[in-house]
Amino acid sequence: MKKTLFFILLATISITSYGQYRWEVTGGAAFSKLSFEDVDSEYGTGFFFNAGYGYVMGVRAKTSIVFSVEVLQRNSEIDFFPTVFTPGDPVFSTEGTEVKVLQVGFNPKFRYLFGRGKDRFRPFINVGPSFRLNTSVEFGGVDLESDQYEQLVIGGVYGAGFSQMIGEMFDIMLEVGAMNDFTDNLVDVDSKFFDIYARVGVRFRIYDARR
Repeated sequence: MKKTLFFILLATISITSYGQYRWEVTGGAAFSKLSFEDVDSEYGTGFFFNAGYGYVMGVRAKTSIVFSVEVLQRNSEIDFFPTVFTPGDPVFSTEGTEVKVLQVGFNPKFRYLFGRGKDRFRPFINVGPSFRLNTSVEFGGVDLESDQYEQLVIGGVYGAGFSQMIGEMFDIMLEVGAMNDFTDNLVDVDSKFFDIYARVGVRFRIYDARR
């Protein structure tokens, strides 16, 4: 038992000795498209804000785990939507109907950085799940009640970008990528968002160390 505890303690010390903490804030545009069954839709422009805390691991600081809290507005334009006035008598509207969704969530992700720990310019890739709550859904200018849409949305985030060291404690970050939903967003409607995003932000290094 003592040997096991000693081994765990030694492993923890070894990992933390190479680990460094990072704070980062990013924001930018998100181009979203809401996919309905048998309905045409177009991309709409929203915004994306992300505040994260990362733990960098490894001798050359190539891998890290980032825990982020995010606020996301997803917009999409519906071009062809059926409205049923009486059973079996659908009437189709060709006028554009905008769907706006405001979400807050949690996005843990794995990040891999290319290059060496002391490089000032480092490309990276991100991948991870996303857990979001729909705080409001607006359809055609009308706010839906909370029982008319799903509260929890589970999806994935996949991105690539680069960071450029500015001074000794800051990085400028630029990232592009995609987000997609694994679960439906609206109750009893086969609908999922797909987003293409682009954002820029700042990463602050708690310790005066090269990434």
